[in-house]
Amino acid sequence: MREISSSIELSPLQACWDGSGFTPGPPKDNSGAQRKRLFSSYADHITWSDPEQVARALGVFESMLRAYRSVVETSYSPEGETPQQRWAKRLEGVRREFEYDGYRITEGLRIQKAGESRPDHEMADDQLYAEALRVLRHARNQIERLPSVTRGKGEEDIRDVLLVALGAAFAGRCTAESLNGEGKTDLLLRIGDRNVLVGECKIWHGSTKFREELIPQLFGYLTRYDRHAVIPLFIREARPEEIVAKAAKELAEHPRCVSTAVPDHNSRQYNFVLRSLSATPWDVEVALIPFAIK
Repeated sequence: MREISSSIELSPLQACWDGSGFTPGPPKDNSGAQRKRLFSSYADHITWSDPEQVARALGVFESMLRAYRSVVETSYSPEGETPQQRWAKRLEGVRREFEYDGYRITEGLRIQKAGESRPDHEMADDQLYAEALRVLRHARNQIERLPSVTRGKGEEDIRDVLLVALGAAFAGRCTAESLNGEGKTDLLLRIGDRNVLVGECKIWHGSTKFREELIPQLFGYLTRYDRHAVIPLFIREARPEEIVAKAAKELAEHPRCVSTAVPDHNSRQYNFVLRSLSATPWDVEVALIPFAIK
């Protein structure tokens, strides 16, 4: 894990340790650059014979693996490997190292003792949400590479492709046209009796329809304890970048918008926080994921 730390940017690496309950100290191993020294400043002061501290450290390592996966999947591959192939190759090596100590790494990047069962629903909702968005982005990228998948198809047909992707990643726990709130949402990922993602798919038909129809519709499907949503936006225009800018602007300037994240043009995901109009309002994270389709 110390070697992996050198591949993660300093800020995300620090975020993996923040809130873990560990206090950094002088690193015993001063070799390596700043990221490795940061890792050692924490790891060198963990009591590895204490089961409680080990459990907390494993949580940090799980966060590091998720950050590392993002680095590997977005890196350049001279061999022409897909992001999934690159990650599978790297993960296999990490798994072998953990197996020496009697641990296994699940597909969801949970680190478990051999024979131990920690179901996915024990993951925090924000982790499940981030994983679902990652699945949707990869599905989007593959759909764009295969224009025949969406050519001449309507919104529901394209939605069903996303349903397959999420269903495969989450063992069939994503459903479509599911009753929630005041209607039927396009995509609903429910794990452990909690809604971890509510999705509303739309084909772009102009700024007015996006502003006046989509956002009220999405909030109609959200209940008080739904905190994570996604808008897969299907764009058939010749210059999709211009449409993405318009859609992001509509969300950023909407009266319900309380914060806007820095645009992630590389992943083509745009994050916002919108507040409900309830007498006791709550905030919802909303990710806009654009699809340039035929």
